[in-house]
Amino acid sequence: MVALQPASQRIRLEPPLSYQVIARRWRPQNFEEVTGQIHVTKPLRNAVQSGRVPHALLLTGPRGVGKTTLARILARCLNCENGPTDEPCGTCTSCQEVAQGTATDVREVDAASRTGVDDVREIIEALRYAPSPGKHTIFVIDEVHMLSGAAFNALLKTLEEPPPNCLFVFATTNPEKIPFTVLSRCQRYDLRLLSNAEVVERLELICKEEGIEISDASLRAVARESQGSMRDSQTLLDQLIAYEGTHISDETVQSVLDLVDHNLLAQIIEACIQGNAEAALHSGQLAAQSGTEPARIAAALVALLRDLVVLRIAKDVSDLIEGGEAEIQALRTLAEQEEPARLRRMFKVLVQESAGLSVTPFPMAVLEMALVRLATLPRGDDVQALLAKIDQLEAPTRGGGGPPSGGRTRNGGQDSAPQAKPAPARRPPSSPAPNASAQTASSEQASPATAPEAPGEVIANEPPAPEAPVEVVLDRLRVFAQKENRGLFASLSEARITERTNGFLKLEVSAPFHRKRLQDNLAEFESICQRFFSRPTRIEINEAKAADSRGGPKSGTSSQSKREAERQRRQTALNHPKINVALEALKAEIVDIRPIGGK
Repeated sequence: MVALQPASQRIRLEPPLSYQVIARRWRPQNFEEVTGQIHVTKPLRNAVQSGRVPHALLLTGPRGVGKTTLARILARCLNCENGPTDEPCGTCTSCQEVAQGTATDVREVDAASRTGVDDVREIIEALRYAPSPGKHTIFVIDEVHMLSGAAFNALLKTLEEPPPNCLFVFATTNPEKIPFTVLSRCQRYDLRLLSNAEVVERLELICKEEGIEISDASLRAVARESQGSMRDSQTLLDQLIAYEGTHISDETVQSVLDLVDHNLLAQIIEACIQGNAEAALHSGQLAAQSGTEPARIAAALVALLRDLVVLRIAKDVSDLIEGGEAEIQALRTLAEQEEPARLRRMFKVLVQESAGLSVTPFPMAVLEMALVRLATLPRGDDVQALLAKIDQLEAPTRGGGGPPSGGRTRNGGQDSAPQAKPAPARRPPSSPAPNASAQTASSEQASPATAPEAPGEVIANEPPAPEAPVEVVLDRLRVFAQKENRGLFASLSEARITERTNGFLKLEVSAPFHRKRLQDNLAEFESICQRFFSRPTRIEINEAKAADSRGGPKSGTSSQSKREAERQRRQTALNHPKINVALEALKAEIVDIRPIGGK
């Protein structure tokens, strides 16, 4: 048997702590104190002033933006001893009871834990009792979307015809889960996420009143981490105070909030801009050694690249980028090291590469490969050099080895006059070589220099050979028709050629809608075909015939003709000089050939 200690030697238990967190101490007590929700507070104030408060309100929005706070403020406005008023006194017994959650006429129900029909019946039963004289019975149902379907049905009749002086205020983060029959009986107000500037302004006021010393940069970091939720920002501020007291340093904020050092982020981006993959990897490792998850590092890099792009394209960034003058100037110096186009490509690549960081078992390796790819992205001048190389290799492939129409000549594979930089698509004619004949020179001067057509245009626009497979003819006709009439292009996608002779084309179309469209626009279609075949062409549109008794189509797309069409396409591409130049310059090979505009 264990002997009890004397009462004088027992540990005396102190009463529970009475400390209230900042989010509760600084909860708004009237409409004026609510931050960033003027589109909700103004109509509610007007409704109270005019006596037109609806019997059912639905407040929606993300967490921590003031839904239940607004419900309590409205309850104080209606039940204040000086009311109804849009400015409750906050000192009367009714206002104090509502603030403390002890008012008998204002009941808060958590629908997340009370979801059944019986819980709703208790609410309906409570409505049988009239409120105190001059007051309203107000039910605040939080997370109302958690109620069951049967519970919603039990509430419908009361919502439609509530007792006098009764008000329902529903709050939810998922209004799409509420039945339409309930939504139609409520006046809905959507609360929005707060901007970082609004959160910082409120936190500055709190810190000033609480005697907390913290830098503006740290407050902006807290606001960013809260992602527009005022309650989350105040909770983070409480966490920082618990960690270091009333004097909070930037290092503490970085450690507690698990933030990446901004200097390390700048080093990573600078290394990628300079093409130094090794330095980028070392800086990335330093950022990860602090315990920050790779996904958070990638998110911080994406935000930094976004700011750099904005600095390169916008003159006034006061409302686009947060930070002090020194921070923005440092970012501007970094942004000026790279062209906006490459910064945008870096942003796009990093977003693509970091998309799977949260699900991959190797997040750090994925992040490192993303940094390597950023550092090795080709610059604009690299692309220009490649185009110059293609242009240089293109010269020997011109017909007969003679000079192009622009008058450029070669001597041993080199131009007679060196060019200062890669030429654009349309080049002015240069002086002919001294040994060129007068006849050649005069003919070149007589014909204007024109830019060579793109490979796709040459292949798509040249009339098909008479022996070309019908699939090849139809593919090219679709491409040509797409430029003239997109509606006919769509209808041609459902057609096939069954007969083709000089000046005549017979098509079969299975879909009635597309067949009717082609028949209704037959004149325009024949005009397109005349330009495509370079001669007048008569068109006949028929309904597609069913398969024959052997299960195969009577005409059209046999496997042999498909193979022949594929061979014809490949041969046409291989014979094109510009495609050969591109294959040689890029050390590439043809994998697939598709018509321009086709799928």
